Amino acid sequence: MRERNRAPGQWWRRVAIGVVALGLAIFNAAASAQDEDLPGRVGRLADFGGQILFSTQDRPDDWEPVGINYPVTSGANLWASTDGRAEIDYGGGQFRLAGDTNVHVVRLDDRQLTLFVAQGRVIVRVRDQGAGEATFIDTPNSQLTLVRPGLYRIEVARDRESTTLIVREGEANVALPGEARQVLAGQAITTGGREPVVSEVRYAQAADAFDAWSANRDRGYEGSRTAAYVSRQMVGASDLDRYGAWQNTPEYGPVWFPNATAPNWAPYSDGYWVDIGVWGPTWVDSAPWGYAPFHYGRWAFVRGRWGWCPGGYVARPVWAPALVAWYGGAGFGVGVSGGRPLYGWVPLGWREPYYPSWRRCSANCWARYNRPYGINPTAGGSAPSGRHVNLAVPGALSAVPATTLAGRAPVRPNLVSVPGELASSATPMRTIPPIRMPERQVPRPPSDSGVVPRAASTYARTPTAEGGSAATTRSARPGAVPATAPAMPAVAPAYGARRNGPSSTDIPPQRTPTRPTPPAGLAPPASSTLTGAAPAPPTSVAPRAAPPMSVAPRAAPPTSVAPRVAPAAVAPVPVAPGPPAPSPAASQAPSRGVARSVPEPPAAPEPRR
Repeated sequence: MRERNRAPGQWWRRVAIGVVALGLAIFNAAASAQDEDLPGRVGRLADFGGQILFSTQDRPDDWEPVGINYPVTSGANLWASTDGRAEIDYGGGQFRLAGDTNVHVVRLDDRQLTLFVAQGRVIVRVRDQGAGEATFIDTPNSQLTLVRPGLYRIEVARDRESTTLIVREGEANVALPGEARQVLAGQAITTGGREPVVSEVRYAQAADAFDAWSANRDRGYEGSRTAAYVSRQMVGASDLDRYGAWQNTPEYGPVWFPNATAPNWAPYSDGYWVDIGVWGPTWVDSAPWGYAPFHYGRWAFVRGRWGWCPGGYVARPVWAPALVAWYGGAGFGVGVSGGRPLYGWVPLGWREPYYPSWRRCSANCWARYNRPYGINPTAGGSAPSGRHVNLAVPGALSAVPATTLAGRAPVRPNLVSVPGELASSATPMRTIPPIRMPERQVPRPPSDSGVVPRAASTYARTPTAEGGSAATTRSARPGAVPATAPAMPAVAPAYGARRNGPSSTDIPPQRTPTRPTPPAGLAPPASSTLTGAAPAPPTSVAPRAAPPMSVAPRAAPPTSVAPRVAPAAVAPVPVAPGPPAPSPAASQAPSRGVARSVPEPPAAPEPRR
């Protein structure tokens, strides 16, 4: 009798256990899908002078000149010519290259920025670095951790045997064999040798022309009025102040209108298309303000002119390669293009969803792309359907022959006028047209160099005089991994097709190292040595939302960089302090070519795996 009475209770317990197990399985599946999402953060070439060369990690020898608004992602190699300079805005801050500088972007995503500086001078402005986020700078003989938001300058000698770190604002750690050194604001440290040792610790040197140019760029970001409408982490938004005006509308909220555009101009009509790895066809606009309005938000035709709608405020906006709907294909427009098929596109309007061309976009990813623009995030969908509202605007459909999509040909001189009746009968494409990567020609060498530079990502595989690679000869620092890039398809697949790309499963667990002991006898100066050249550091940092769950893969560091070592006992460094050198008058920079509490800083990190 007791067994009979016990059976119903056991049955209910089994049901409860099954329901809990099913819920956990669904939660884990959702979390796994979000981890597979592509990064929501992509950098931009925001300013440059001279010649800037670019190559990818999988094609390091295929250098090509790039200009304003070119996207910068993990795996990019950048070279600034002797008379050049460049600034990359990555959302959480900016990093700037002086002339004759060679840099490899090892990793750039929602959680981490890692640069490998093979040669030259780099200034890194870290503006936002939340919990679980990190900024690393690797050089041929040193590994640096930028602990908190601040202003940092890194210099690598031409022979790659010495590295100098200058901390203008913030705090950094330098990993050395058996120890870690803390560098505070106003201090500088130089390490020398393949197995680096501290050769000098001193007060930071006075500002030069490179610092002055960097300080001037900082003022543009810190004084931006656009921050009242969009997040400061929206790449390219700070340029909108100079080239347009904001108005509030009852339907779209804040709308930004460009001041001056060409007659019959429409969004996505003056620029060119490139293929950016797993993201596929990506728009590069020619306007100096043409980054944020073409990779975030929507466009609307308001009272006879085009306006950009950033949508609801998002602390960490998610980047898109191009927010357009495609029309045309085989048989479309052959009567008006000399028998050649046309491909056309229109900017997405308000309440029109964006469908990524890659499969790896979870429900959270889809919602982040569409929720701020009046779209039900539960609607979902696998392909666009129906007509788009901007198709009815005269001139909104930009159409070109298929050959224009290849070779980075400029769109505006190749536009084909599509009659209204033909545009009204067009149907949206269910696949993204292929953008064939052209055969690249080796550009002219940078000024005074005489040769095309080697990509920074190739230093890891350079044979040494003893035979073998630079990484394998560092026996005291085992564990270095080769810097390999995932295969990047040259053609965007159809909707639903699987793209081969990086996975976030290789992201190491978060580290919680202890704080190293600061060097003895070297206290930070009372004020910045950049007085008069750079703005004063903020007294507080505005709060921001927690980072999104969609995280991109961690690219492996170059093998020429030794793994980060755990700190041992930190030996004090006796230094005879002296007064900071007087700041000389900074020469003019070269002309342009075309309240969050600060977390406890980590010390020298453990080896990256």
